[in-house]
Amino acid sequence: MDFEDIKDWVYDNYQLAYVVGTGVLALGVWALWPGKRSLGALLGGYAAVLGIGASWEPCVDVGSSVYGKVLARGGASELKIALTFDDGPHPENTPLILGTLARLNVKATFFCVGENVKKYPDLVKRIKDEGHLLGSHTLSHRNLLSCTWGETKRQIGGGIEALSSVLGEEPVYFRPPYGMRYPWSMWESERLAQRAVLWSNCPRDWQLPGAEVIACRVIRRAQAGDIVLLHDGGGDRRQTAQALPKIVETLRERGFSFVRVDELEAQND
Repeated sequence: MDFEDIKDWVYDNYQLAYVVGTGVLALGVWALWPGKRSLGALLGGYAAVLGIGASWEPCVDVGSSVYGKVLARGGASELKIALTFDDGPHPENTPLILGTLARLNVKATFFCVGENVKKYPDLVKRIKDEGHLLGSHTLSHRNLLSCTWGETKRQIGGGIEALSSVLGEEPVYFRPPYGMRYPWSMWESERLAQRAVLWSNCPRDWQLPGAEVIACRVIRRAQAGDIVLLHDGGGDRRQTAQALPKIVETLRERGFSFVRVDELEAQND
């Protein structure tokens, strides 16, 4: 197992990694502490750190609705999957991905960054005209965990406003960058009638591991109701576009169909 394998395991098992890592750190500190070492103090300190981590965990867990309702997957009654693309629109990646989706006859969902929407309004219109769903991905892709309350409002509201000015209507769906959010981030999105969408299947295409690896990661984890996190912005996304045919064709052979997020959510009603 190399370092990349370890990183992948930590990403897929971050809760267990946190528990184990905290325990190893606590034992190391205890072993080096001068004077009397108390097992009770060690266990108490370990429990306190785990408690702090547990209070933060819903801020970063993409499936947690503790601090506000999120849609991370659809129902399991039908073999449906939603492909989603973040960080665009991008002048090269987005047309490439749109062309691939058109050839595959797949409708998807695009979470757009407001600043990119302002730069490439014609691409936003094309996404809509080709039957895809658009949602907001904040104004400038700031991590909301690093934002003040005022900046949080500016980010969420600015992303909505950018899309509204191009589409003539407000988006309904919102995805916080990196999936991270404080309770007040969720309160603000709910106040603005935005439905927070996270994901259940993440092939980490930003690592640029190759189209074959991206496709295999999606296929290996695929379950009914999955929301798949992919990207059309934020870097070179040719591998993502190249992975799409294998993803779609393989999962269709297994009985899956591909839908937009709003259609996936509808099966929960």
